[in-house]
Amino acid sequence: MTGRERLSAILRREPTDRLSWSVLADGHTLSACPGLSFHDFCRQLGCDILSLNGWGTPHGFASPALEWGAGVEAKAWTEGEATNWELRSPEGTLRSVWRGSHPVKYYVETLEELRLYRAMWEGARYVERDDREAFRAIDELLGDDGVITRFWGPSTIPRLLETDFGVQSFYYLLHDHPQEMEELIALMHERELEAFRILARGPWESVTLVENTSTRYISPDVYRRYNGPHVRDFVEAVHAGGKVAILHMCGHVRNLLEQIRDTGADGSHALTPPPTGDTPWELALDVLGEETIIFGTLDPTVWVLGPVEQIGEALHTLITPRIRRAHFSLLVASDGISVPLERFEAVARWMEANGHRG
Repeated sequence: MTGRERLSAILRREPTDRLSWSVLADGHTLSACPGLSFHDFCRQLGCDILSLNGWGTPHGFASPALEWGAGVEAKAWTEGEATNWELRSPEGTLRSVWRGSHPVKYYVETLEELRLYRAMWEGARYVERDDREAFRAIDELLGDDGVITRFWGPSTIPRLLETDFGVQSFYYLLHDHPQEMEELIALMHERELEAFRILARGPWESVTLVENTSTRYISPDVYRRYNGPHVRDFVEAVHAGGKVAILHMCGHVRNLLEQIRDTGADGSHALTPPPTGDTPWELALDVLGEETIIFGTLDPTVWVLGPVEQIGEALHTLITPRIRRAHFSLLVASDGISVPLERFEAVARWMEANGHRG
């Protein structure tokens, strides 16, 4: 099988000829391999390519696009290592500051800012853009070596927690002003429903909702009340479009598995076992069912921090006969950090020697 055939079979819950594995690497790692593009890096290793929105290519997707209503203007500029964001309206301005890929100041920290933020969302909408040319360009670069999954998100609750409110402000405001928070959450999700329908109409075979789900910041109760129903709407929209619905869940999700099962999602991306995560892959099969699709992340304590010689030993332990029979692909990721080539090569050698199906 080619990488395209193998990953497509996993997404369709069909048998494959051998174990699948894919790589996520950015410039921090690729800088040690001058002249190699991300796709060439993957081909040199012999892995399948699960392309997240054309990762590592000059192409990307523009749809669905969030458009603010009349009078609301979004601005961004850089000062040193900080990226500043502003949402401006006649009623006031909200500001956010990021360093790298993480916010250090959030748009909303007070009740007054919550009310202003809600007013901005009243006129907001998601609109469709034509992504067919970008899809064709990425697909041509992939050739027979992989498939594209549309990587989009997060949905309302993770967005508020991760980027716009932060954990502290979100939970303080939800506790002290529940009605106003619930009105905002309902409004944002109403707008998001159109984004889900747009995603379902795209040319890709699967859509991966980037939730970064974790009980480190989303309690089972909050997930049950808000996040889970939102994800269920996403899954239903994607299924109505005849596509596969995957959830990116790279945190602690062990205590959310039953609720995740109830969303009807087809599978999970970046599911991480202990000690960095808390969800062994076989436990996910226990709760989500044998037909669930798993893109399982190799734990960073082994993949990045441990001796290279232990990578193969860990794979022998993690890739059990049951995992071999599952709709499973191993993900080794190094986005945001530099990982030496020898660690990727250790996985490649193990796969070459042990990648047969059980």
